[in-house]
Amino acid sequence: MEGQRLILNDDITIEGGTAGYSGGFLWCYFTGMTLAAAAVIFLNAEYTQTIIFQYGDMEDRYDGFTTCTDLAVDVDGNISVCLTKEVG
Repeated sequence: MEGQRLILNDDITIEGGTAGYSGGFLWCYFTGMTLAAAAVIFLNAEYTQTIIFQYGDMEDRYDGFTTCTDLAVDVDGNISVCLTKEVG
């Protein structure tokens, strides 16, 4: 889809990224960076406090997803990140 991107705090923009919420988990998917670079971003709660998924003229906003429970890369370089809200 034209114009898909993830926008995180501190003006971090990941072009082509997507996000979706299900069952208490926020999943983000993207390419174009190493797993180490993704870890620097998604293991930092300040960056993930607010995540905006823009697609076309619409956007979904996710607040408070600061705990990374899964961070992986597949053989094609597709990165997936699973975030939850901090419990407590």
